[in-house]
Amino acid sequence: MEKLDPSLKALEIIEACGQAGPEGLGVTEIVNLTGLSRSTVHRLVASLVDSLYLRRVGTSKKFKLGYRLLRLTDSLTGDLKIKDVASPYLHRLSEMTQEAVHLIQMDGNYAVYVDKIDSPQPVGLLSKVGTRLMLHCTGAGKVLLADLSPERRERIFQDVGLPAQTPNTITDINQLNHELEVIKIQGYSMDRMENRDGIYCIAGPIYNHRKEVVAAFSVSGPSFRFSLDQLDDHIDDVKETTRLISEQLGCLG
Repeated sequence: MEKLDPSLKALEIIEACGQAGPEGLGVTEIVNLTGLSRSTVHRLVASLVDSLYLRRVGTSKKFKLGYRLLRLTDSLTGDLKIKDVASPYLHRLSEMTQEAVHLIQMDGNYAVYVDKIDSPQPVGLLSKVGTRLMLHCTGAGKVLLADLSPERRERIFQDVGLPAQTPNTITDINQLNHELEVIKIQGYSMDRMENRDGIYCIAGPIYNHRKEVVAAFSVSGPSFRFSLDQLDDHIDDVKETTRLISEQLGCLG
């Protein structure tokens, strides 16, 4: 029953508790999940609680992960480069949509392209890695704005303003804030020729292990090929890409 290397038995308990909900796991549940003996589980759980790798749920006899594990996850996720993690999923999205895909991160009061997968179509976009973007009129920019506090948004709007890039740019702060709240709930954003005439875009967020938006990605194409109807068709693809990349960064739902 206990064929596991003794040094890994504690990790089995940690993994089991990591799969538990907010109510935690009792000793019997841990025994059933790990196959370890009750005496071993009792002994190791006590040691893990003492060392802060597990914590007791209130005054109950159930346990869940301790905050000391955050030090380990911070170290791991700090080593992960979002570009490297996201790349295969963004290439997959480009193949599915046959359009250009960008990876975007915040850069002060703006956003910046940090990676690009070109469209296989004869007519593509002239965007370049390193180009800065305004937040209020781009799909990815609005995704990033939607995760910011109202105070941070207000400072950006005061510093940068809401200049009209096209006739479709949202320049009313109340209308924009309403759209940002919708974006945060629905999990994606659209740029309906708000940044450049003739270019449509759909964008999604990328979350880290703390469920913070650390980047965004977008699919963009010319309106003669990438219409509003096609944006709607790719909503599920964008949301699935968000899930897949975010899971790799430790965001598990």
